[in-house]
Amino acid sequence: MKKESIFLLAILLIVYGCSQGADRAKTAEERLAEGKYTDQTTNHMTSSDYISLERGIDTLLQAGNMIGDRHYDELEAAVNKLEREGVDVSKLREKLAKLVVYSRTEEEKNEIGISDSESKIKDLENQFSIIKENNWQVSPEGYNQIREKLEELKDINNERVNNLREEFSKLKVGGVHEEQNTAQTSPGFKMGLMAPRGCEGNGSFLLGTSPIALEDLQKILPMGIMSTQHITPTDHQYFHTIDFAGPKEDEIDLDRFKIYAPADGEIVSIGRLYERKDYRIVIAHTCTFYTIFIHIDKLADRIVNAISQNGVIPEYSWERIPIKEGEVIGTIGIGKFDFSVVDENVTLKGFARRETYDDKEKGEVWKTHTVDTFDYFKEPVRSQLLAKNLRKTPPYGGKIDYDIDGKIVGNWFVEGTGGYKGLGQWDYWETHLSIVYDGLDPEHIVVSIGKFEERGEQFEVRGNAPDPKDIGTGTLIKYELMPYDYYSGNAKWDGMNYAENIKARNKDEVRGTALFELIETRRLKAEFFPRKSANQVSGFTANAKIYER
Repeated sequence: MKKESIFLLAILLIVYGCSQGADRAKTAEERLAEGKYTDQTTNHMTSSDYISLERGIDTLLQAGNMIGDRHYDELEAAVNKLEREGVDVSKLREKLAKLVVYSRTEEEKNEIGISDSESKIKDLENQFSIIKENNWQVSPEGYNQIREKLEELKDINNERVNNLREEFSKLKVGGVHEEQNTAQTSPGFKMGLMAPRGCEGNGSFLLGTSPIALEDLQKILPMGIMSTQHITPTDHQYFHTIDFAGPKEDEIDLDRFKIYAPADGEIVSIGRLYERKDYRIVIAHTCTFYTIFIHIDKLADRIVNAISQNGVIPEYSWERIPIKEGEVIGTIGIGKFDFSVVDENVTLKGFARRETYDDKEKGEVWKTHTVDTFDYFKEPVRSQLLAKNLRKTPPYGGKIDYDIDGKIVGNWFVEGTGGYKGLGQWDYWETHLSIVYDGLDPEHIVVSIGKFEERGEQFEVRGNAPDPKDIGTGTLIKYELMPYDYYSGNAKWDGMNYAENIKARNKDEVRGTALFELIETRRLKAEFFPRKSANQVSGFTANAKIYER
């Protein structure tokens, strides 16, 4: 009998060990995808860079509190991602192993006196421990999540919860102290597409003021231009200043040209680009109507005073700053700035799948609502700006959406790489492909490739045929890829000065061949053959890739 009991116990231990081993075999990413957690918080604002992630784990260790099982898996998934990127994460894994994790059913929690409220309190205490280390700064989304958690504890009145409420009042959203914005988080709070801290009104109207003085404006390039880093057609125009003579902006006289608000509204987002003094500004004219400025060299003093912390301008700010039409929002030196208009009540029809672009973390939620700027200016400003515009074919502001289901024309993304956002890498555009039309001369076909040999490239097509909007499934297409220049009349355009009647002309040079076959309505097989002519390409090789919408 004793031997039988020992044998049975051994069997149970083996089964238990196997089941535990099966659980351990699952990755943090797999467990997160399943979502079977007792920890009900869905986002613990886990940092993705090494320094911030290590600081957060250290803070949790110092606090000595237990963390939820979901929270632990989010941390482990972040460490896994760094390891896949080639980072040595051995120290982070050692620290992860020291964290105390609770993962209990409601029955188990009741048995040891851990109530649901206690779990929520501990979770918030852990979050605030991390937030303190980040100068009390949170994103708008994080702020709203914490507010919702505290609302669930509204019936509890003890020292710990009261401390949490006090700490909540210290939070800075985008670098601004929250107590300055109590009206924005009232029960009537309304978040807009690009206004995470609130907005007012709906609908669009005509803009009354040019973003730059007309005498300071050399020319406007339309939307739809492509470049080494803009593989899909750009969703903004380029406004070039007088004396512009190339892509490098003046780094000295940054006060030279004033940039103006085109209508009344509120600045709702300011971000610094590439860790330099180069800003992106979003103005909400209503909750559904926005203008966007990129590459503003200096912010107006009033804006600096509204967002600065102890004299330092934060990397991001979502402070709501009322602005009047014609008010100066910043300045630039000799060069260019980007300008676009977004109307949420308009959805472009030439994108096969909006979801491809609408990822709120790394996508561009405004892209499918970006409209022709010239349709949104009053006269005489509209005509005055059109006179500086290089594109003379409707839509004058340019076109960015060319997708046609069942045809090869439009934007494509390497299958499984997350659509427009790519895999989160800096050079996300390497997985992009566009088979569209030239932004300045829309009669010409352009093949824009995310990585042709070592960089993004645009080519026009020998013979400018066949038209990609006519090519459906089951047809193998070879395009010989040719570099091109722009001409104004018979003279080659210098690319700098304003010019009329701009047309594209292919150079007498074949840089390679593109091979395309639409294998399903939204799946394209593609391969590129540098330095080979069409007659040197017989078919796809193992290097071919599948692209999707």
